[in-house]
Amino acid sequence: MLTESLQDQCARNCEGLDLICLQDTTEYNYQHHSKRLQEDTLGLVGNDEDQGFFAHVMLGFEAESCLPSGVPYVRLWSRDPNKKSREERRYKRLPIEEKESYRWIEAAEETKSLLRLAKHITFISDRESDIYQIWSRVPDGKTDLIIRARVDRVLYDKPTTVFKLLEEQETMGSYMIEIKQDKRKGRSKRKAILNVKYSEIKIKKPYSVTGNNDSDKDYVSMYVVEAKEDLSTIRNGESLIHWILFTTHKISDFVQARQIIKWYSFRWQIEQFFRITKKQGIDLESSQLETGEGLKKLALLGFAIALKILQLSLAKDGIQNDKVIRYFSKDQIIVLGLLNEQLEGKTQKQQNPFHSDTLSWASWIIARLGGYSGYKSQSSPGPITFKWGLDRFNYLTTGFYLAQKDVYKE
Repeated sequence: MLTESLQDQCARNCEGLDLICLQDTTEYNYQHHSKRLQEDTLGLVGNDEDQGFFAHVMLGFEAESCLPSGVPYVRLWSRDPNKKSREERRYKRLPIEEKESYRWIEAAEETKSLLRLAKHITFISDRESDIYQIWSRVPDGKTDLIIRARVDRVLYDKPTTVFKLLEEQETMGSYMIEIKQDKRKGRSKRKAILNVKYSEIKIKKPYSVTGNNDSDKDYVSMYVVEAKEDLSTIRNGESLIHWILFTTHKISDFVQARQIIKWYSFRWQIEQFFRITKKQGIDLESSQLETGEGLKKLALLGFAIALKILQLSLAKDGIQNDKVIRYFSKDQIIVLGLLNEQLEGKTQKQQNPFHSDTLSWASWIIARLGGYSGYKSQSSPGPITFKWGLDRFNYLTTGFYLAQKDVYKE
């Protein structure tokens, strides 16, 4: 039921729309609670030592509004502590259906089925999903892929590889972008010039591809786009921006190549979604629940909250906006209106700047509940501010519902 409720909003609102679907995997580690956890209710995570579980999530966005509409796929699992090693299982020779990496294909196929009324779906993911079978099986007349290249690939119709082909090609165009600070990657805020190359390619089916699906083709036609930072804008000691992207979207000019790069950069939003569920946000890993089943149910509830926080955060400036009725119930909108009257000040600067039927209007109210002053001189509210605000809003809404009932009986 929890998974279905996550999927419902996305499926209900997708008819006739162009969608962008981002997928990625994270893990939740509960080793620090191992003495409290009931035995054998959780398996192992990535280091094959700690207790916890993985979460593979698909996050659906409407391409026009760039707002998340729901979670069409989620899978939670742990590794069996008693499973055989990769060598014992002859892992490389296993069919894709028996590997953890099959989740990338399964997530895309199940999302296609759930969102079958959508006009078009573009799946976007990082290097781990660059698997030949996903290219062979997932794309169709209304489904495309954009995936960052994990490995160099042999071309089907030329005696070379994709990366060597790009090395020999001239730059097709350049443009400037704003780079945000990223301390994890050692990057400072700066303006960077990206040199762009692109080409139509046919990638050859690797000899290692095995599986239960006989339809995997001998080759797959697609396009490759390279975005590489110009040496003139790199600062000392910092890593350059360098993306090689495979896509089934047709690219016939520089403008279309830029669009692929722009869409791929949107993948950051699923990382933000996961970050909201971690220590500085909802902090699922601090839960005091004692069973794996309970922790997984809590994670699904956390995903619903993280989705709402991400929606509000993206709508805060009014640039990415939508009708508020698609994200809040009628009763919740009544509560928002009452709160707006209390939170607005007497001066123009203290007024909610957005129309009352928009998500941005609701975003301003929730941010104010979370401690945002409403003044432009203050830093823009972030996900944590929205979390605090949403917590207060839920308490106040509960109180509003109770006030509508006759709670005293003779």
